[in-house]
Amino acid sequence: MRRMKKMNKGKSKKKMNSYLKMILLMAAGGVVGGIVGFVTAFSGEDYIAVIGHGMDAFLFAVRDHALMLECICGAICLVICETNYGKMKRMGKQMQDAGDDEYHELQYRIEVSSSWGMIASTVGTVLMMLIISPGYSMKYIESQSTGETWMFLAEIVVFLGLVGYFSLWQVRYVKLVQRLYPEKKGDPTSMKFQEQWLASCDEAEKEEIYEASYKTYLLTGKVLPVCTLVAMLLHMVWNTGVLAIIIPAFLWILSSSNYCHCCVTKKSEKLAK
Repeated sequence: MRRMKKMNKGKSKKKMNSYLKMILLMAAGGVVGGIVGFVTAFSGEDYIAVIGHGMDAFLFAVRDHALMLECICGAICLVICETNYGKMKRMGKQMQDAGDDEYHELQYRIEVSSSWGMIASTVGTVLMMLIISPGYSMKYIESQSTGETWMFLAEIVVFLGLVGYFSLWQVRYVKLVQRLYPEKKGDPTSMKFQEQWLASCDEAEKEEIYEASYKTYLLTGKVLPVCTLVAMLLHMVWNTGVLAIIIPAFLWILSSSNYCHCCVTKKSEKLAK
């Protein structure tokens, strides 16, 4: 009984420490936020104005050189994608005559190349959106001369071409993997592609996917609250708009809710069995 009481006291102490720690962290955050707000309100207006002008100048520069930036960034990502795709094809051919040790080594190298290609295609797509967004405004487009309008149309064409290429590259990548591993199933253009692909994986591959997915969830659980807080601060200082706060906040809620929903669904499936 005494041992049980000691254990309960230890548990309650740990709980109290956790609660106290959380309260202290919240209080510290409030104090820091108050100090930053006070300093900003009374002595930081000049610095805020300077930073704001710098950001505006940067966005104007991106908008004025969008076509060149699209071509440069797109070309870099394209080269990375094609280089790694070529490596995957060559290593896939080598796998046909490889021994066990060499086969596993080639598998790993193919995974590395495919990861670089996927990252490059994703980064390329996002960069195209970021580069074109400063000029993607009806107010800005209507204020342009005929020559500037044609330049903007050229930017749109390059944007669509590169985004289309990166999307097709990912389809090519999936098809290549399916040629290397015929057991892999799934139509990359289908909305249920991830489910189809997962169903065709063996248990070891599924475990890797589950672990990677959980680590991604943990990362988003840390990043999205920070993004929401930063968006709130930026809105307070530069009036960036409520939408910039709503989007990361919505994604934060969606990520947490979907994780909880999946956990409950899995539990119910086990009970049904």
